[in-house]
Amino acid sequence: MECLVGLIVNMMIVAANFLKWKSQRSLQTCDKILSYLAVSRGFFYCSVIMGNLIIIFVPQVQENYDVKSILYIQIGFTFNLSQWIASVLCVFYCVKIVSYNCALCVPLRSRISTVVPWLVAASLIMSFISNLPLGWYSYDHKTQNVLNGSTDNTTGKGFVMVSNFESRVLIFVVGSFPPFVIFCAANSLLIHFLLIHTRRMRNVTSQNLRSHFGALKSMSLFLVLQMMIFMLMGLIASGRFSHLTFLIHFDWIILCFPLLFHSFYLFFSSSELRKMFVS
Repeated sequence: MECLVGLIVNMMIVAANFLKWKSQRSLQTCDKILSYLAVSRGFFYCSVIMGNLIIIFVPQVQENYDVKSILYIQIGFTFNLSQWIASVLCVFYCVKIVSYNCALCVPLRSRISTVVPWLVAASLIMSFISNLPLGWYSYDHKTQNVLNGSTDNTTGKGFVMVSNFESRVLIFVVGSFPPFVIFCAANSLLIHFLLIHTRRMRNVTSQNLRSHFGALKSMSLFLVLQMMIFMLMGLIASGRFSHLTFLIHFDWIILCFPLLFHSFYLFFSSSELRKMFVS
């Protein structure tokens, strides 16, 4: 139900931006990135829903190496893609808002709108490549004595799948750490700039000051939620609580909550999105 609500909220964001594009025949780069982010999160929720439904209603697939590998690749790919696009969104905000005149920011500020589609395409490629090893190294086959089922109750050698948590953690770090570092760096730079700028304007009551303060709160919330997501996904990949069967679904509920909360925040904090969707 949590994933279904998250899917609906993100599709509402996509629908509102689509209606905006339909009426204006154009979309700002920021709205395009938000749509990409909403689509990637929607696919992530679909992957989690599909994986849980298959495991619950078709439990025999838990012994099928190929099916479980595909499910892990799908969930890992959509998760990493949402992380990369979140980093692209944060970099875009940073380049557009921060007014530091460094050698990198000045040329990038004038070209960021044309660079964004290439960054999104690179995010797709990086997410797919970094999660392919999940299909090869998520599980190990180990032999164990199994009952043959014959009348003499003899035993023989059989194979069982054992989760390879060390490989999963390594794949997770390689795939998720680069976008997380980029996101934290861009977000921290943006928060630092907004904090200094807001303090300079604290004696001025203007719409500009309120917008800066709102952006400061939004980016601080975004940073906290992304850190929570990264740590929770790392705990799931490490299998620290895999022996506690009652937590198998509970940890996914906790992981999906920050994404759901931020999606709600994106939609309801934007009066333009709300008005477009209601209309």
